[in-house]
Amino acid sequence: MPCGDFIKASPSRASAGFNKIAKLVKGGVLMIIPVYAKVSLC
Repeated sequence: MPCGDFIKASPSRASAGFNKIAKLVKGGVLMIIPVYAKVSLC
């Protein structure tokens, strides 16, 4: 199923899910970057 059709079918739910995923990704990246920096510096 193409993403466009899914977003058209349920715009509010899709955008809410997308925001949730974006927040999780952002949080995960912010957590991973310092650890990765420490490892690569050592």
